Amino acid sequence: MQSLSQRIADFAAGLRFRTVPMEVLEKCKASLLHNLGVALAGQPLLFASGHASALHEQGPQASARLLITGRAATPDTASFVNAALMHARAQDDTYFPGLTHAGAIMSPAVLAVGEQLDSSGEDIITALAAGYEVMGAISQGFALRSTPRGFRASGIYGGFAAAVGVGHLLKLDARAMAHAIGFAASTASGTNQTWLSGSQEWQMQVGLASRNGLLAARLAAAGATAASDALEGKAGFYQAFMGDRQNIESVGQDLGQTWRCLDVTYKPYPVCAILQAPVTQAILFAKQHALTADRIRAVRLHLNPSEAAYPGNDAIGPFTDIGATLMSAQFCMALALSQGRVRGEDLLRLDDAVLQPLVQRCKVIPDASLGARSFLLEVDLTDGSTLSQRQHTQGEPFNWSGLEVKANLKAMADELPMDAQQLDQLCETVLNAQRHDARSLVSACVVAG
Repeated sequence: MQSLSQRIADFAAGLRFRTVPMEVLEKCKASLLHNLGVALAGQPLLFASGHASALHEQGPQASARLLITGRAATPDTASFVNAALMHARAQDDTYFPGLTHAGAIMSPAVLAVGEQLDSSGEDIITALAAGYEVMGAISQGFALRSTPRGFRASGIYGGFAAAVGVGHLLKLDARAMAHAIGFAASTASGTNQTWLSGSQEWQMQVGLASRNGLLAARLAAAGATAASDALEGKAGFYQAFMGDRQNIESVGQDLGQTWRCLDVTYKPYPVCAILQAPVTQAILFAKQHALTADRIRAVRLHLNPSEAAYPGNDAIGPFTDIGATLMSAQFCMALALSQGRVRGEDLLRLDDAVLQPLVQRCKVIPDASLGARSFLLEVDLTDGSTLSQRQHTQGEPFNWSGLEVKANLKAMADELPMDAQQLDQLCETVLNAQRHDARSLVSACVVAG
């Protein structure tokens, strides 16, 4: 009987640019543009109090580059640093069915190896498509079972995307690709305690997953072998991270028929994916009613129970890291309602004398009547009135086209370290990636020095 790894590997190794549906190719380019854009805006928040670029390595193997600075680095270091940079604002793309930030994990590894191999734009986009689909197949539905056990979905599922994406560039055959998937299973790691403790692992988990996925593909390319039943075995991936192996038999059966990357969504604001829609509504309230912190008596945000219980989502401080502020519904509601906007620099207001009292007046309420990404926002004002908005979300919110991603980056222009002409060039290069190559894609993001 064919193992899950081999079933998935057959699809990934056999994928070709000309056989990928056009809408999938366009979606992968939109996702790459979004992730590169938020990476450019992420440097002020990278590790908050440190600089990941200090980890860069130079030498004969420094064939890749760091985004923004263009500093030479080994592919391993470039994948780690650039992934952390893409995730620095937690604004990178999200695959909600798997609760995973696949793009920020996979894209840096693919670009780093792509620079090393001088890969074409067609190769890059095809590799991304393969990675998104494999990650989606392995994580869909299962992340809801592994997350309550304390595991962070991006850390344990994202590495599969990087391993397959890099493996595709390395032209692994189906047998070797299955081994890369097996190694990705063995290097999967990361917990959600970071959100509860206000520590900085959350940024580095994405970098580690990117680097580990790259390593998994390289090991397979070098001839190393992984367990054929790495996913479904009695002591394999699913048993380890979910505690059981229920409903795993069909994993990967519909690859090439169902295209999961089409469900990848984006974030207009640097806050938790769960809070994007409520923050959007809060900003609308603030602008419509000229709200200020002293006019707001109380705030109640009703969320689906599983989203309300997501680690760090219901927190009033004290805050010690931006990972805590961007996850806290109370902090994000207070920020959006009191100033009518949310910027990356706002996440650094860890103990703000004006904002913190309003944070204390906000409450998160689990509400079983609400579905995923739905909410009820109620804002009591000091004049006795109440603003209220209920939203029942259908489908995937913020599922943008490439042009919509471009428009959002233009709205973020004052947070990007490039002028309008450079931003237009970045958008043109990425949205027409098939006409360019890996080095051109990275060069469009080098703006310093």
